[in-house]
Amino acid sequence: MNLDHVISRRFAPTEQSYDWRDCALYALALGMASDPLDEYELPYVYEGMSQCAVPSQCVTLGWQPFWQNDPAAGIDWPRILHGEISFDLHQALPLQATVQVAHRLCAVEDKGAKRGAVLYFEHRVSDLTSGAALATVRDAQFLRGDGGCGNAGSVPLICAPLPVLTKPTWQIDYATAPQAALLYRLASRDLMPLHADPSLARQAGFDRPISHGLATMGLACRAILRHCLPGQSERLEHLAVRFVQPAFPGETIRIELYEQGDGLRFRARALERDVLVLDRGEARWQ
Repeated sequence: MNLDHVISRRFAPTEQSYDWRDCALYALALGMASDPLDEYELPYVYEGMSQCAVPSQCVTLGWQPFWQNDPAAGIDWPRILHGEISFDLHQALPLQATVQVAHRLCAVEDKGAKRGAVLYFEHRVSDLTSGAALATVRDAQFLRGDGGCGNAGSVPLICAPLPVLTKPTWQIDYATAPQAALLYRLASRDLMPLHADPSLARQAGFDRPISHGLATMGLACRAILRHCLPGQSERLEHLAVRFVQPAFPGETIRIELYEQGDGLRFRARALERDVLVLDRGEARWQ
């Protein structure tokens, strides 16, 4: 990676309009309402039942144009993975809005040659018409092929380590569809071909396209809404998680929720491989 180029790069704000249909498509991409008689999840996909947006949809709004494949950046872009993400909602996510998102590179952390590097970003989502703040999203992008590039900036803490965990307070298994990544990329507008193109997935070291880490995080948000905030999605204020290993479309994802005072911690594993895919999860609400 060309560190000087990356840290001097400025990112233009992005804009996006969305409506209730986009909210429903996002929820469907998470597998919501797979049971047509489940009245807990139907309001996320059906405008006839006081529809509401899934809070984690905020991480998909105003997606940055994919700049990492610019030759001037010198990034081994097929090997990029999401490392961590958090969001703080400043109000309930509306069903319809035009948003503007300001993007800022906060830090570059060099893990060392052959160990990769991490880019830390902050994205501020606001309503374009009113200027009201909707959400602040922070993420860490793991550049597996770019170790040895050098450091820049102050590395923020996105996910706090988990305490010692014993038996989950709740756990729920979600069977994901084989085409789940193809559906999620359309719902989220994250069109990176790693989630669709088998040849590119092999180039990146996987035997098939992988699921979006943000889709797996969305499954965790789905479980939290179901077990902790049924019918009260507007109360969710904060969610953070670390992506440990990629999941694959078609796998069964087990979300483990641990009640912790005024919020909870969580993690997730792919059952067929018994592999942890999410760790250091944290959620808080009003």
